[in-house]
Amino acid sequence: MKALISETHALPADYQDRLKQLGLDFDVIEETNLVKDPSQYEVVFGANHVKRLGLDKFAKLKWIQSSYAGFNNLPVEEWKAKGIVFTNARDVFSEPIAEHVVLYILMAYKRALEVYHNQVKHHWDRLENRELGNQNICIVGIGSIGQAIQKRLKGFNVHMIGVNSQGRSVDGFDHVSPVRELKTAVEMSDVVVITLPLNEQTENLFNEDVLKSMKKDALLINVGRGKIIDEEALMNALNLDQLGACVLDVMAVEPLPKDSPLWDTKNLLITPHNSGTGALTLERLYTIFEQNLYRYAHKQELINIV
Repeated sequence: MKALISETHALPADYQDRLKQLGLDFDVIEETNLVKDPSQYEVVFGANHVKRLGLDKFAKLKWIQSSYAGFNNLPVEEWKAKGIVFTNARDVFSEPIAEHVVLYILMAYKRALEVYHNQVKHHWDRLENRELGNQNICIVGIGSIGQAIQKRLKGFNVHMIGVNSQGRSVDGFDHVSPVRELKTAVEMSDVVVITLPLNEQTENLFNEDVLKSMKKDALLINVGRGKIIDEEALMNALNLDQLGACVLDVMAVEPLPKDSPLWDTKNLLITPHNSGTGALTLERLYTIFEQNLYRYAHKQELINIV
């Protein structure tokens, strides 16, 4: 069995040693570099080479381990129809993304950016803060990431509202609404966090109508996918003070062009899609591949099959 490890990150030497101890014959090729003979690989870690070159070039391929949780930009159904097993990185990014969300909620409620700018100006101003206690926090998409956020926020004595496809109950949430009742859920919420994947049902889910239904002082955070929000409608809502503030870790176009009007939108904070990054994230990703590699070699069911 030979594997292609197609990664954007440098693969640590100790991890390569662990793979060798499992008896894996592999090549490490950065995803932007050329693969000379793709037909030799039975396993691929990282899907972009397969997407770019085409599945027909990988004659022996049987399993793709993605290095991401989302796969809306990959022809996964086409690959599966041709007998390829596809596994993703579900649960790998939950911890850092949850911390990212909690950080920016607290920064907004404690007006951290205003405090910093006042310090730069040597200006003393005892700003009035907001408390999280008794606030309604709505998580739209309550899979592993949404649940990790809920666990961290629950200690602030908040009321947790979840939104999923059918409104099925999930531990830790005080109330769960089906997505068809999204407007009702966000109308009552002080903070709304989007963790959804992108698909036909979620694209532009947060349109002008939904954004206008939110409280005028509400905070919106998107760590899902950029196209879930109608960005034009979002900019209008923020610039017209119809929405309190927004934090975007994901945009419809990434990297965000320098001339994008999002950069200058009122009360909008942009982070460069880095909420899930970190050394521990990579370790969890490598561990999933290592565990799946063992399972694959021993003909056991893989983790995170899509």
